[in-house]
Amino acid sequence: MDKEKLIKLAEDLYQSAFDANAYYAIMMQYREMSKKYNDEMNLSPAFYQVVYGALQKACFMEIAKLYDKTKDVVSVGLLLKYCRDNLDLFPEYRDIVTIKEEGREYSFQVPYQHHLKPTEECFYENEVKSQREILKLFDTPDFEKVPIQVNLTFSEFLGLYQKRFCSLSKKQENIRVQRNKIYAHNDEKHILAEEKVWDKNPVTYPDIQELIDFALDCTRLILGALTGVSRAVSYGNIDDMEGTLMLAKLGLKYQDYEMEQRHKQILKEIYADKKE
Repeated sequence: MDKEKLIKLAEDLYQSAFDANAYYAIMMQYREMSKKYNDEMNLSPAFYQVVYGALQKACFMEIAKLYDKTKDVVSVGLLLKYCRDNLDLFPEYRDIVTIKEEGREYSFQVPYQHHLKPTEECFYENEVKSQREILKLFDTPDFEKVPIQVNLTFSEFLGLYQKRFCSLSKKQENIRVQRNKIYAHNDEKHILAEEKVWDKNPVTYPDIQELIDFALDCTRLILGALTGVSRAVSYGNIDDMEGTLMLAKLGLKYQDYEMEQRHKQILKEIYADKKE
């Protein structure tokens, strides 16, 4: 496979992960805002309920596409395989620095520097233990929570992501099962069964976030290495839902004020009529 084809495949998967992340972010805002702005959201209850349901279905479908195992379907797993089979397309090191000193040139290979996520620390137990001990020695606040940095070549980076991909196998399967039996098809066995699919193949909100995060991490790494351009994780204004609800809240307060003033005006007119 040539470089351009690999970029196109990675970009398509990245877009699916980006969209799923946007849907999920708005879903989480909905859950939070419904507690803080219940009265304001009840001004349009049907709108919010329908939008939330549509976002949930779209989110599930995008994630299921990312981890599909159907033949001839491009997925994150297949993308990782293509990358392993075409390592010659990727720079093994992030950069090569050349220093000139006294008429001589010295070249240094700069590896990729990666801050381990909590779910990745199990793959680097020795490095994590060693760096945590150093942080503790220097009385670093909350040293147990400080992200650990490791230096990796691209092939090592890809190996880490392959391990992460395998560790998510059960969550991937649960997403696929729910997609097939609930969202993509009217599965008769699911409809008539006493034990529902979500009981046998549960998917939690943290599971959804983890699957989205991995797809974004993976595709962004590959596209960054192939194109030299870093892709965004989400829209810059994705958290703007509260602004609209704050205006609705202000509108309700103004409505109450208007009604109070109108009530006072009516009483004033009634009192004036009685005096006459």
